[in-house]
Amino acid sequence: MNVGELITKLTDIDPNTPVILQEDAEGNGFSPLAGAEEAHYEAETTWMGEVRDSATDETVPCVVLWPVN
Repeated sequence: MNVGELITKLTDIDPNTPVILQEDAEGNGFSPLAGAEEAHYEAETTWMGEVRDSATDETVPCVVLWPVN
């Protein structure tokens, strides 16, 4: 999903609605959104990778969301 797709999904939702993040794909826990920032993502596989503070030849710009817990 990219930022444009996320904006489209959120367009009709009340802007005062809390954002809750799922801990993992199996649904083992949930936590409120604590923050968001722009960063750079380096994929290690098709399903995971690392976030970097600065761009390299291996990274792409991204938005990172992190939970309270």
